[in-house]
Amino acid sequence: MRSFLITRPKLEAEQTGQKIEARGHRAVYAPMIQVISVSFAIPDDARSLIITSKNGARFGLSTVENKHRPIFAVGEETAAEAINMGFTNVTAGPGTARGLIPLLLECGISQKRDYTHLSGTDISYDIAGALRDQGLDANHTVTYQAQPHRVLSPSVQEEMEMGEIDNVLFYSPRTATTFEETISELGRHDWFSKMNAYCLSANVAANLLGPWKSVSHSTLPTENALFKLFK
Repeated sequence: MRSFLITRPKLEAEQTGQKIEARGHRAVYAPMIQVISVSFAIPDDARSLIITSKNGARFGLSTVENKHRPIFAVGEETAAEAINMGFTNVTAGPGTARGLIPLLLECGISQKRDYTHLSGTDISYDIAGALRDQGLDANHTVTYQAQPHRVLSPSVQEEMEMGEIDNVLFYSPRTATTFEETISELGRHDWFSKMNAYCLSANVAANLLGPWKSVSHSTLPTENALFKLFK
């Protein structure tokens, strides 16, 4: 049985952990990001909404009453989150914010759509800006804040010291950086060499600087593709 340390925010971590355990492995939790809701005004009902994360769906769509409102999701998993919330007009993109642009342009131009991106305070790719550059009316509304959570519980530290955690999962550049900063603050760079890092994308992997035993990334930014690295 292999052990996987999951660094995602708590809710996503628990969902991933269930999948890890269903594959016969052991899940250990160390969320490196804490997600907090913020107050915001719901965009005008005429605007189509863009969500690029599950948190964008959970926090951005929770007060939207019109369940038929057009929703454009970055990928299948984010789209599923919106659908589970009762939205019926959801279009899924290929899995990346940049890859969603052609679809948004096509629909925006042909159907004269205006867009609002429901985002967190930190935006890795400015979708609204890219759409404005092409002449569309697009903006973004901050619906949540993701804060670094540089904490490893005593039990997790003990397991890392004993070499009982041999794999770590990273789903975002920010969690990768925050985890390495947390280890550095503890002065235990030697732990890196005991563990394999599995990353959701090449961009996530590029943010890892420590002397890891190995660093791998999936070819597609999906959890299924990530899991194929260690099946």
